[in-house]
Amino acid sequence: MKLPSSRYAYFRIMVARILKNRLFFIAVFFLGIAVGLFFHKINIFKEKQKTYFSLKRLFSDNAHLVNPLIGVENPEGGDVKLESIKYSIQEYIDRCKQKGDVSDVSVYLRDLNKGTWIGIDEEQNYAAASLLKVPIMLAYLKMAEQDPSILSKETKYETEIKTLPQNIAPQNSAQLGNTYSVDKLLRYMIAYSDNISKDILLKNIDSKLITKLYSDLQIPTPDLTEQEHQISAKDYASFFRVLYNATYLNKDLSEKAIKLLTERDFPDGIVAGVPENITVANKFAERKYAGEGFSLEGAQLHDCGIVYHPKGPYLICIMTKGRDLNTLKGIIKEISKIVYEQEEKTVDLY
Repeated sequence: MKLPSSRYAYFRIMVARILKNRLFFIAVFFLGIAVGLFFHKINIFKEKQKTYFSLKRLFSDNAHLVNPLIGVENPEGGDVKLESIKYSIQEYIDRCKQKGDVSDVSVYLRDLNKGTWIGIDEEQNYAAASLLKVPIMLAYLKMAEQDPSILSKETKYETEIKTLPQNIAPQNSAQLGNTYSVDKLLRYMIAYSDNISKDILLKNIDSKLITKLYSDLQIPTPDLTEQEHQISAKDYASFFRVLYNATYLNKDLSEKAIKLLTERDFPDGIVAGVPENITVANKFAERKYAGEGFSLEGAQLHDCGIVYHPKGPYLICIMTKGRDLNTLKGIIKEISKIVYEQEEKTVDLY
């Protein structure tokens, strides 16, 4: 090769060759890092799949040839929109705790179309109270799949039932001396949260059918002889998930159950946080304590259900402990409002 006459030109060529070689090695170096990160992320994803992704199947003693799928358990997160909502909810909860308005708040929020979800202390247990009324309804409707006449079976309310006092009184309640069909009692129990109707229905069903429901859905089975059995927001949400997906009851009976839940007579809580024209299928529960030891945790109020947002339905379950029911109503309302309004503002890019 003929060398350039100019020393300057020769110097430029040597520098260019050195830079070319360096750029090549730098490119190879960063390419190696990129490939390594790529395979590292694949391994992480595979590990998450092994650890977190699971299928919930319906347990049955009789079925040997089928194994019905009732739900898919995804890992929390993975949705920018829900993560943003979680941050806003957590900020609000922290402010409420600092003011002493509430001692405990748990939230479970799930996008019912995509299956993504977020939670805040979603596995903490609370008094189930009136939340038990939904599994009682599900147990009766499960029987009605095999024998539809069960819903028209009549029972006379003959002996007065002493129930726990209801601080949020039902608008309609079963009256002593009257005769009611199972279908009517289910409506009173769900739409009006009537404790008397609930106790009549409990008295006339084999409790094993209710505990089997919990077992089928892989939820810790309650002791129905105790008044204060516990449940978490995440576990309780399972009842609404199988109703929305019609994976436990058939489609018609799932629709019937959800319709009853939309007729609830509780304008506070989740319902108060969304516009009046939005359909909400939900169930609330309350418990109020008196006496020493309950100065801060004097009340519990929970509200769980499906909000049929125009951009897509979501399942929300909020459980609270605090000083009084009115304060807790306001907190549940505000959390519901935060979720609805951020759903409204967010442009879903996925």
